[in-house]
Amino acid sequence: MPREGSAKDHCDGCTFTFDIRTAGDIHIHNYCAPPDRAPTPNGPGDGEDCLACAPQGTCLPPVAGAKHKLSRAQKLTIRAARSKVPSLLAASTMHAIRRYGAGYSPANPLEQRLFGKLDALPPALLRCMVDGLDQIPPGQRGTLVTDQAFADPAQPLDPGQLVIGLIEEIKQRAALTLFGDPAAVERPGKDRLYVPVGEDFFTQVRICRINQLRTANYIPSLQPQEYTPDEVQQSCQPIIVNGEPQVVCEVQTGNCPGNPVAGVCGRVLDISQGESLELEGVNYFDVNAKVRLIDKDTNTISRDVEAFIFGDADTPRDEIVNGETVLINDCRVHDKATFTVPNDLPPGIYQVQVVVPNSVNKPGFGAEIASNVEYINVLPPPTARYQIVVERIIARKETAPASWGSDEVGLRTIACAMNLSDEPLAMTKTPFKDVLDGVEFDSGTSRNVERIVFASDQPILALVLGVLGHEIDSESAYNAQINEWSDVFVDLVKEQWEFLLSLISAGGGLGVAIKAVGWKGVIAAAIVAVVVIAIDFIYSLWAPADLIIEDNIALSIIDLDRLTSAAAPIPPAATFTSNAGIKVNVNKTIPPEKIPFQYRETREYVSDEEESRYELTYRYNRIA
Repeated sequence: MPREGSAKDHCDGCTFTFDIRTAGDIHIHNYCAPPDRAPTPNGPGDGEDCLACAPQGTCLPPVAGAKHKLSRAQKLTIRAARSKVPSLLAASTMHAIRRYGAGYSPANPLEQRLFGKLDALPPALLRCMVDGLDQIPPGQRGTLVTDQAFADPAQPLDPGQLVIGLIEEIKQRAALTLFGDPAAVERPGKDRLYVPVGEDFFTQVRICRINQLRTANYIPSLQPQEYTPDEVQQSCQPIIVNGEPQVVCEVQTGNCPGNPVAGVCGRVLDISQGESLELEGVNYFDVNAKVRLIDKDTNTISRDVEAFIFGDADTPRDEIVNGETVLINDCRVHDKATFTVPNDLPPGIYQVQVVVPNSVNKPGFGAEIASNVEYINVLPPPTARYQIVVERIIARKETAPASWGSDEVGLRTIACAMNLSDEPLAMTKTPFKDVLDGVEFDSGTSRNVERIVFASDQPILALVLGVLGHEIDSESAYNAQINEWSDVFVDLVKEQWEFLLSLISAGGGLGVAIKAVGWKGVIAAAIVAVVVIAIDFIYSLWAPADLIIEDNIALSIIDLDRLTSAAAPIPPAATFTSNAGIKVNVNKTIPPEKIPFQYRETREYVSDEEESRYELTYRYNRIA
């Protein structure tokens, strides 16, 4: 049914009146020159007034003729619906902006650094951001940012409290990745034991998966064709095909390093000293359970390792089958145990068992109950050096509607690595504005960028590459200004991270603070997520830009070694959804390529809100 209405907005002499009679969507684009721009025939000339007069939902007016952008409310509603952990760094950044705009002097070295950065931004832009923050509905605030964002501006930032909050956020994001619950604390699984009678050899404590890969002891038993290529052991070697080296692999069927599975060899994971693993299975009903490592060659216990137990609280203990109540004790149960391989454990193949105390005093068992045996191959941390290169960007489908013109993409990456002491190294940010500025993307447009986004100059345990891409208005001067201001906001977040990390290091280091959750790759991913999510939130408050690319590429040093090794197979295709709802398809559009010391993959980014599909091609190089 047609709608009728009128709207009027007035600000510093800017007056607009609209009389709307339509049954469809309305796209209204009012042109205002950005700050420091001269007057033009198409709009007012005082950029600062124009900033103050920008339409609700953004702090900058869109370029005339540019594509419609999601409003601030739409962007934040999308993020709030997916957010499980509020952002501390976004909140502290906004509190610093609030204090700066209110005229307070910096109260400590952290605020001195941040206020110095804010001197580069127009006051009207900062006022608009604070106003936008305060307009967020109360029901969304706590999901997006911590309470620090709405604190009294007379109260300075407290670095000590920020350190506590930052460590807690990293823990929560790591727990969310590992256990699906940001508030995860150790909890026992359900007792699913039965008292064995006679010759009963069923293993009641069971390892069903290692790092999400199904084991030979998975129940119900699987047929050979049901196992995926990465769940079986493969032997690979390079061959020359048409003058080019290629890696060819075949499934190993004999002389298995671990358990046989469905007529072939089950996968034995290569794990570095100091790296962590996730075991998933049944009957981890005591938080005092340990992981036992037994030397395969000598069959002697090498170590009992502390584990973090997160029991399955959702799967029922039993079910009705043919009118009888029976236990659910197969691999539908998802009890989890995470542990870290000791740094001093000698390299070699080890049997792995979960050992649970018989704290429920079930007869027929001894003082402890051991699981089935699985295997891992412990390696010393590789000393090789690696780099990651973004080679190419392709717009398979530009943002809708295509009739409103071309896309202009603002792309940046943030990389962080963990050293052998479990501590994060300095973050590196890589903008692409010099190679993408002025490039208009229509469906089918591609651009070679060839940019190194990570390079290691020392041994590492894990790294994470965070990737953010926005579609921005495509007038080059306006685009440049958005990029310049975006750089300031990125620096505000990065500056806080580095300042707070120095305080954490002085207190014993991040590895000590977050030891409870383990798994270095997940911790590194959580660290980058802390920074990237904060940047994206701040971007959503002010910029006339829509998110079209988001990724968090987390790799252990063993992952990098396998990706670039001719002795390891190509990983399978995968799909997941990013924090902000971008669907990421890995190697589903273009087959990956592997040659010795190099691996190339394509990751497709699908935005349902923008109806867009972009691709980035990444190259992983072993360089030393």
